[in-house]
Amino acid sequence: MFFKKSLLEFSKKAISRILTIAIILIIIISAIVTVWYFQGSLFNPPTPTPTISPTPTASPTPTSSPPPSEWKPDGIIEKNEYTHTALFASGSLEIHWKNDNDFLYMALNGQTKGWLSIGFEPSFSMKDADMIFGWVTDNEEIVLDLFSTGAFGPHPPDTELGGSDNILEYGGIEDETNTVIEFNRRLITQDIYDKELQQGQTVDIIWAMGSNDNLDFAHNIAKGTGQIILD
Repeated sequence: MFFKKSLLEFSKKAISRILTIAIILIIIISAIVTVWYFQGSLFNPPTPTPTISPTPTASPTPTSSPPPSEWKPDGIIEKNEYTHTALFASGSLEIHWKNDNDFLYMALNGQTKGWLSIGFEPSFSMKDADMIFGWVTDNEEIVLDLFSTGAFGPHPPDTELGGSDNILEYGGIEDETNTVIEFNRRLITQDIYDKELQQGQTVDIIWAMGSNDNLDFAHNIAKGTGQIILD
């Protein structure tokens, strides 16, 4: 009887010790897990996901045509001073022009040290052409408003026929090889010896170059016909 009682008491004490040890182990394990967790959080914090700002889109740079140069009748043909150019006589004559609602602006650049001319809207050969002649002599620019009364001339100044000189501004220069004259006039001058010019018109022209600074000297360098188109 005594033996059974002692065995029972021993069993209770053993179970109590086992439970105590188990509880202590649980506490220790929990402490280890807790420390491991917090150490990982403190010393190896998660890498934050970077915030990516959108790349700004650059606004396109507006493009436009270069602004026209201010027109000056100085015999120097600046870039963009005129909107149109035509070449004649294998490039030995350049005709530059532009117009607005009211005025025609023009430059003649020819390989001559003599005169240059252009005529608007002849009816036959030179007849009825509204003509402009120009040259430079002794650094003086001469630009004349003429009218051809016959198929081969003459082409006196408008003022001699009862008309008026309708060249508003002009200028020119001459170097060792070329002569340049520039001038402007109204598209419609109200002069019967000037042809009425219209915006958008295709204008028939005649042109010529002479080697002498003399209105009566023949066009011994080159002559021809062509067209220009007004804006």
